[in-house]
Amino acid sequence: MPEYPNTSYSLISRACDTRDDEAWDRLFANYGRFIKYILRELKVPDRDLQDVTQQVLIGLTRSLKNYDRSRSSFRNWLGTVIRNTAFSYFRKLQSRPTNDCGLEDDSIEGLAQPAEVEQWIEEEWATYIANQAMDRLRQVFKGQAIDAFAMGLDGSSAAEIAEATGLTVSSVYTLRKRVKQRLLLEVRSITEELEP
Repeated sequence: MPEYPNTSYSLISRACDTRDDEAWDRLFANYGRFIKYILRELKVPDRDLQDVTQQVLIGLTRSLKNYDRSRSSFRNWLGTVIRNTAFSYFRKLQSRPTNDCGLEDDSIEGLAQPAEVEQWIEEEWATYIANQAMDRLRQVFKGQAIDAFAMGLDGSSAAEIAEATGLTVSSVYTLRKRVKQRLLLEVRSITEELEP
């Protein structure tokens, strides 16, 4: 098997071959949480979340070969697939003779519009990238460096952090600066990996 660079576009290219289980496993590992978040935002009930997630993946197997990165980013294209799958799910629920899902007859019109979904996608994507970067930082920095940085994000002053951790104020500034610089590098790296 040929070697592929660790980029999302090469992963997407590999996933076009539905027999490449490794590519599909990595694709789901990279985007599965993102898919579930958007489905939750679209009000898919938890009891059906796994089924609708599987429907999204089935939709991806059918349409991934048609993805054109010159027309949209992968995350926006994926967001459209997720939204369309969710809307299809709700239409099927509404067409049942007994509507046991708690939806009113006009509830599809009340669902999120594409612009709202795009906003959720952007917000969740930024959060996802930041969380991934923080996970990587925890592997590089130990103990007080991460604590000082996190406390700063929560609004604590350098003096408050120094008092809580036993560090000097100067050390707090130094640690926060190092962690922030590395965080920016990790965010850039993850973005390049996941956004073809």
